[in-house]
Amino acid sequence: MGDVEPEAGEDARPLASMVKGWRERSSLTQAQLAAAAGLNVRTIRRIESGDSGDRLQISTTNLLAAALELSTSERALLLAVARGAPVHTGCSPVFTGRAAELTVLDDLAGDPAAMVVAQIDGMAGVGKTALATCVAQRLADRYPDGQIFLDLHAHAEGMRPVEPDAALERLLHSLGVASDEVPRGLDERAALYRSRLAGRRVLLLFDNVLDERQIAPLLPGTAGGLVLITGRRRLVGLDLTRSLALGVMTPADSVELLAKSVGDDRVRGEPAERLHELVELCGRLPMAMRIAGARMRCHPSWTVADLVERLREHRSRASELDAGPGLSITAMLDVSYQHLPAAAQRLYRLLGLHPGPDITVDDVAALAGSTPRAAERQVEPLLDLQLLHEHAPGRYRFHDLTRHDAAARCGRVDPEPDRCAALDRLLDHRGRASPFPVER
Repeated sequence: MGDVEPEAGEDARPLASMVKGWRERSSLTQAQLAAAAGLNVRTIRRIESGDSGDRLQISTTNLLAAALELSTSERALLLAVARGAPVHTGCSPVFTGRAAELTVLDDLAGDPAAMVVAQIDGMAGVGKTALATCVAQRLADRYPDGQIFLDLHAHAEGMRPVEPDAALERLLHSLGVASDEVPRGLDERAALYRSRLAGRRVLLLFDNVLDERQIAPLLPGTAGGLVLITGRRRLVGLDLTRSLALGVMTPADSVELLAKSVGDDRVRGEPAERLHELVELCGRLPMAMRIAGARMRCHPSWTVADLVERLREHRSRASELDAGPGLSITAMLDVSYQHLPAAAQRLYRLLGLHPGPDITVDDVAALAGSTPRAAERQVEPLLDLQLLHEHAPGRYRFHDLTRHDAAARCGRVDPEPDRCAALDRLLDHRGRASPFPVER
């Protein structure tokens, strides 16, 4: 299901607004939701009327989340509100750092006569959704006609990206259009959607966007709103007001996030250099540090040193950072990998053989067995999905966890003769250029 936060008037209770909106999105009556959740229908009525206040028991919250088929981020939002956390005044309690990025994005809600479209792009696990959600909460009071959150599942494990016509149907439902009033055609749905948004100050957050084709029909046609887009691909084909490339966290913010994830009591007294080593082994990637925290919570006897040792020794560091469904670096990277064509998958794996941090276009050509000009074209899909970064013209780098993942995949998939042949080509090339040590 999409991440949809229903419209709410200024005086509406957030919990009542959210539950009602998600129920209507699922086309359920109050009685049907009660039956699906195993609750009394009077409980649903009290929640949606606001009579129950803005707090719920955890068991009731979990039953509602399951019955409404909430996504991970929606479930987290519901749990936060049910515990009394504010929805619109700031960021999640576990949100950490990103001060510079927040300063840039806080200025987006400016001219009410303009339509503002901003994208936050970055590699998998870098915290795009968390940042966008935080910005949306901080700016919510500037958009009194409501907020709509929709997850388009571009890189969701086990799910297909949401098609534009299906996305428009969900958006129309969130804007109060009944199912039997939703037109059949894509253009007709887009026209009705834009007419419903005309003259309204609405904040739209489209999370996990695949490409321009998926998102273009969902953009409002009139001014006055704010559109936040997150995705791994940079949407160069859109007329964006602002594009923000999100990188890894600073060392200090990384340690703070780790402490929040595992619990301050577990890291209190740990040497600073050990904490910094752990976050560096996690590549200062927010998802990886959350997983590290989750793993330590699951193993109360572990110290930071224990986890550091495991990450140092494990052949595939990415696979060691696995805390179950929804918290796995390997699974997260696998979704990006599966979006690559076969030739780009092979190149990704072979680049994992490269022993140095800096990969030239000639290195790419040698490993792939192609020409430098062809290598520049072949590497584009990896750059597009931010599995590889071009830090200078014709010079590329992996994120540390991505490099480990590529190397592990190469060892599993590519036969030894193919790996040896690729390394021989690289050694031959480097022998003619500037030699460097290669472990074989």
